[in-house]
Amino acid sequence: MNLRAPIVAGLLMLAACEQTSAPDPGEAAAPQLGAPTLETEPSRVFATANEAATGTTGQLTVSLVQHMGDASGGGAHEELTLVGANGVEVRAQIVGAMSPATQLGGQTLRALLGIPVEEPQVLVYRVTGETRRADRGLCGDIPTSHVVLWEPSGPNEPVMRVIGASGGAPGEQSARACPRLDYRRA
Repeated sequence: MNLRAPIVAGLLMLAACEQTSAPDPGEAAAPQLGAPTLETEPSRVFATANEAATGTTGQLTVSLVQHMGDASGGGAHEELTLVGANGVEVRAQIVGAMSPATQLGGQTLRALLGIPVEEPQVLVYRVTGETRRADRGLCGDIPTSHVVLWEPSGPNEPVMRVIGASGGAPGEQSARACPRLDYRRA
């Protein structure tokens, strides 16, 4: 019996299992998973379109940052930053889309924002930080708890409307509406 072939094959298999490959200096290292990246929408600048916006923020810069989920179990979420030319700044995290029929202080969001009946939703954000000017912010001298933001779904409509809420989220009994702030793309 010829045992030479099976022994050679076994030795080759053993050598292949024990071999550790050194990286080839000409090859790029395999990509490593790192911290989740941020997807940032470029900041958009809006001019005021009503007296309330002029008195509350002045020109407004809007930034959205999408935080991707991380390994520690934190899910993806969107953060909104509103920065007024007069120093008012609001940082908020997305709660979600809400029906314009939702009540806020006894009125619908549709009525408060003055939006068309065919608009299916508005975006609601929970305020995580507010820098106020002379102790006045989106809700005057009361801290803002939530921000409701609406932009038309149609193309080339460069407007945005914002309403702050104090005391709770839209739909909650304790929530109160703040003045509507109207803006147009600068």
